Amino acid sequence: MKHLRIKELLVQSAEQLREVTDIPQKEAMILLSEVLGYEMSWLISHSEDEIGENKHLKELLQRRKNHEPLEYILGRASFYDRVFDVDMRVLIPRPETEILVDKAVALAKELSSDAHIVEIGCGSGIISIMLSLLLPHARLTAIDISNEALHVSKQNAKKHGVSDKITFLEGSYIDGVSGEIDMIVSNPPYIANEEPLGIGLSFEPSLALYGGVKGDEMLCHIIDLFQERKAKVLVCEMGYDQRKAICQYTEKRGLAVDFYKDLAGLDRGFWIKE
Repeated sequence: MKHLRIKELLVQSAEQLREVTDIPQKEAMILLSEVLGYEMSWLISHSEDEIGENKHLKELLQRRKNHEPLEYILGRASFYDRVFDVDMRVLIPRPETEILVDKAVALAKELSSDAHIVEIGCGSGIISIMLSLLLPHARLTAIDISNEALHVSKQNAKKHGVSDKITFLEGSYIDGVSGEIDMIVSNPPYIANEEPLGIGLSFEPSLALYGGVKGDEMLCHIIDLFQERKAKVLVCEMGYDQRKAICQYTEKRGLAVDFYKDLAGLDRGFWIKE
């Protein structure tokens, strides 16, 4: 069996990833850390150690070379500095969605501490779980049309110790939610049906990506539901190019809307107060 020093193996692995990522060295270290069960700092301090060929590493490198997202390969993703389980049944958390959570928390603090917050399309559960952790007295209901996604979100709720604080429901929009709703929060599908996906996105569930012919249909329906159910606050993530469409729709409905930007300075979400 051929043996290589760790630093040589990392150089070889990074070279294989050069076409799929801007950070091939870091991703090579992450994958080797995963395979060996050591922190990356250990790899650096043991860079002269020799190890034999590793079939598992080869498999993981091949998956990454095929553009499979690193988070799916590892089975986890970071959000709000916490680790959540993810797989191909749910979307991978994006850093900009942390801004949605920040905005929802700020607006929820204007409501009663035990406000009823409903999330439409909870996916991996990251938004409802973080809201539950940041607003300990709030009542959370998290809904998703996908039973498989709900399996992941319940798993994450258990992992973060909030299973007893969130009611998970399988359904469309707010089907099955009774009583008063104080806040609706959602990061719904908002990509237009015909828009081509980047190669990495092709691994993610299309049900959670495509929002209709124009892409904003689900957002518009959520605005309708916000009005119908007389909720006090609505907070949604949206596409960077959907501000005009949302402005026109809310104006038609007699609603005042405010927008927030993402880390790149692009319009990324909006909120409406009653």
